[in-house]
Amino acid sequence: MEGRTVSKQILIMGGEGNGGVIASAILDMNKKGYKEYELAGYLNDYEVGNFINGYPVMGKLDQVHEFGEKGFYFMWAVHMIGHGKKRRDLFYKLKVPEDRLVKIVHPNAFVADNVTIEPGVFVMANSYVGPATILRKCALVMANCVVGHNDDIGELCHLSAGCNVSSYVKIGYASDVGLGAAVLEKVRIGNYSVVGANSLLTKDIEDSVIYVGSPAKLHRRIEE
Repeated sequence: MEGRTVSKQILIMGGEGNGGVIASAILDMNKKGYKEYELAGYLNDYEVGNFINGYPVMGKLDQVHEFGEKGFYFMWAVHMIGHGKKRRDLFYKLKVPEDRLVKIVHPNAFVADNVTIEPGVFVMANSYVGPATILRKCALVMANCVVGHNDDIGELCHLSAGCNVSSYVKIGYASDVGLGAAVLEKVRIGNYSVVGANSLLTKDIEDSVIYVGSPAKLHRRIEE
């Protein structure tokens, strides 16, 4: 008799924002017959025993190793827009075990065969990721994003719903591209920076800045 496939039990590190999006993707994949992952709950600094979208908070963020030893796997969903350095500092402070991070690509997304997907990456439904692109650790690609070919999307980046990142673009650590924003070909975005919603970025930008408008201009520097 053929053995039953055992799903990996997933704990989402975060809350009901991006965490809820990842949770909904897992549940939708289950409905479509994809059983590799099963949502178990959340790690969050709310009081243990509370519920997020119907699933329990099973522990604190700093209990990640304890739950890893119990056999759980993780998705990182702590993505506070405009606080990229704090996001990355927290990730490394917690020492999230890379071998327990899963990669979740919704079956309704298109991801080219030669895309590099590092642990913890999430790609939501109806997104496109072009050939020879790299999605680095724990990058989030939300619904209806276009990510062109030969891009390098940095670890812990957040590409908001409906954004369009052209080709040969490089984005540094923990940066954010806002809702409906567009980034032109060959542009470089520094670490911990933000491209505002519906903005058009036409030139390179440095670390820890917010650019908004069309064409996007410096709005302010980020102090963390």
